[in-house]
Order: sequence, then structure tokens, then C-alpha cells
Amino acid sequence: MEVVLWILLALVALSVIGGVFVTIFYLNPLSIKIYEEQVVRTSKEKFGSACTFTDNEEQVIMWNTGLDWAKPFADKKEILQIENMGLKLHAEYYDFGSDTCVISIPGRSEGLMYGYYFDIPYQRDMGMNVLAVDPRAHAESEGKYHSLGHYEYLDLNKWIALLEEKYGIKKVFLHCICVGTCTGLLMAIKGEKRANVKGIISEGAFVTFKETFREHIKYEGKPTFPVLQLCMHHIEKNTDAQIIKESPQELVKHLETPILFLHSKMDQFSLPDKTAKMFETCTSKNKKIVWFDKGAHSHIRINNEAEYDRVIKEFVSTCV
Repeated sequence: MEVVLWILLALVALSVIGGVFVTIFYLNPLSIKIYEEQVVRTSKEKFGSACTFTDNEEQVIMWNTGLDWAKPFADKKEILQIENMGLKLHAEYYDFGSDTCVISIPGRSEGLMYGYYFDIPYQRDMGMNVLAVDPRAHAESEGKYHSLGHYEYLDLNKWIALLEEKYGIKKVFLHCICVGTCTGLLMAIKGEKRANVKGIISEGAFVTFKETFREHIKYEGKPTFPVLQLCMHHIEKNTDAQIIKESPQELVKHLETPILFLHSKMDQFSLPDKTAKMFETCTSKNKKIVWFDKGAHSHIRINNEAEYDRVIKEFVSTCV
């Protein structure tokens, strides 16, 4: 009996040692690799000004449609630059003579040219001015880390202040894609210029970055434990962003600004059932969620353009 006990203890010890070995020499390096791929800009080309997924037909169509929209308005475009936290940040401002402006906030890895596609209905159907921004660490904006909204909202606050002071903009709408939703929520709740924000339009909102990141890791066929937990640790340690404490599912519990959630039933990264629960806890008195049957993550409009644009216009009319 004593021999059997010692054998069992030895097996447990070997299992623990093996787990530690695998974590140190395989899983932790893997988590660092994934973390760096997702939020760390290691070159000018990474998170740059080119179409990010040229092998995705819908993405290419969206990209080219956005470029085609912007071309005729070259005479209305002004290049803007601000500095925040020691970083020089870049944007383009399109003046159509309105006192209302939409700011498109792209998802992670995307710059302002990606946002053109989502600006179209605001300019075409509602006559709004457009501010297209390169988030920090993207395209022409400086920075090493994308902080998933937690410092980007401070940049956004400065952009809104500039719109107000230089161009007399009185009302701002935020069109937020995926990660951009966290930026928009933080701006509307904590930003000094939050009173200027009259409405948030959010496509593909996730409840926490940890949850959507879990789905990305699973999609790539990588082990989620403990890789996911290690990735979250690396992000919080290196960016100092409180991505768990200040997640969208927590932020919406303090939201007063009107918000429209646009979500696809096909979204495999921002899971619909979790977003539906988050919507229920949202405290805004003017909130709405619209479900679409077609469209991958961040690809709703290209599959439902007329309805997508219609519900945005209808929502905006309830905010002004």
C-alpha cells in the first residue's frame, strides 16, 4: 500500500513539473506571441494604411468603396494632428457645412481609411461632417500599443475638443466598430467632452476583450488555458489598461448617452447571446439593439446596406 501511495505521489509530482515546464517553455512564449500580434505595433507597416485582409473579398469591397467615397471630397478634406501623452496623432476632417460630426472609430488593427466605408451614410443621408481618425499605434498615428480603448478615449476627447473649438461642432456621433465600442463608451462616461457626444452606434460589441479574445484563440486552434489568462496579464502589465475592470459589460451599467447596438447573428467573435445580456444591463434610457441575419464580424453593412443605413438614420433622429 505504501509503495502504491509513493507511486501516486510521484505521478502527481511529475504531472505538476510537466505542467510548469509546458507553461514556461511553450504556453507562455505562445501567449506573448499572440499578445504582440494583437496589440503591439512592431513596424510602420503593421496596423498601417493598407487593406488588412486582401484575401477577404468583402473586406476588399468595403475598402475600395470607402476610398471611392472619399475621392470626390479632396477639396473638403483637411489633415489634422494633435498631441496626447507624448504621441502625435493623425486624422482627416471633411467639412460639409454642418454643426454635427461623426467620428468613426475603427476596430483593432484598422486605420482611418477603413472607417471611410462606415462614414458614408452619415455624410450622404444626414449631411454630417466627418472626422476619420488613425487610432494611436495605427497608420499615421504614433504609439507602440493599442490599449483597447483605455487610452484611445483620452485621444478622442482631445479630437472632440478640437472640433468644438476650431470648427464650432456642437454635436458628435461615434460610430464604433468592435474594439472601438470600448473607446466610445469610455468617452461617453469619463471624457471631459462627453456632453458633446449625442449618440453611440456600435457594431459587433463584445462584452469583454477576454471573451472575444477567447473566441479568436479557439478560431486559430490554439489552447485557451492558460494562454488566454497569460495574454490578459501581458496586456494589462504592458499597456496599464484596465481591460477587465473597465470592460463594455461593466461600462454600459453607467451609460446615459443614447446607444444603438448593431449585431449579426453570425458573429463568431462577439457572441450574440452575451451581447444580448449586456444590452439588458445597459442603463441608457435611449437604447436599441438591431439584429441582422447576415454578416460576419464587422461585416454587417456590406450584407445589409439599406437596412443598416436606415436604422442608423432613424436612431440619430431620436438623439437630436
